[in-house]
Amino acid sequence: LSQRQGITVIASAAEAYDILGEITNLRPDVVILALGLPERDGLGEARQLCQAFPGIKILMLGLSELASDVLACAEAGAAGYLSHEASLEELYSNIWAVTQGEAICSPRVAGLLFSRIAAEARHKERQWASGLIHLTPREREIIVLIEEGLSNKEIAERLQIEIKTVKNHVSNVLGKLQLDSRYEVARYAREQGIVTV
Repeated sequence: LSQRQGITVIASAAEAYDILGEITNLRPDVVILALGLPERDGLGEARQLCQAFPGIKILMLGLSELASDVLACAEAGAAGYLSHEASLEELYSNIWAVTQGEAICSPRVAGLLFSRIAAEARHKERQWASGLIHLTPREREIIVLIEEGLSNKEIAERLQIEIKTVKNHVSNVLGKLQLDSRYEVARYAREQGIVTV
């Protein structure tokens, strides 16, 4: 790589404990991490680096293109994934691509990632549908009012109930639908057609 124009290899670290110190001092544009090396945890290192340096670009070199390996790398924060069988030319082009903000992987890997995203979306839809079944009429009312943008106080006034009761209903809705915020409740209401109820 050091012989390629535009690329400077500034360091290499044989031991895991060297990595954070090297990166803190040198601030590289791209870090290449290998999976499957003895006494190394490439995924753990990727997670650590992404937490310590949020803008860092990590290119993972894996032993295979197994779905589990690729997805684990994506979840760890890697910007790209190449198998160890990739050519030097592929490595070179992938380094340039991740510096430009592109997420890089083979067409097969991209297919795996899209399949995973689709499966998670279907799972969430099923969760939402089952949550909808278990909502009480009052909770559905609360959802509609949240979607309208009303605060807890305004909902309490509209329904002529205590604010504490509204908070309990909102908490129940979040729990049943496995959502984290009022914004997500409002989006859920629109997507599920509850606003027309």
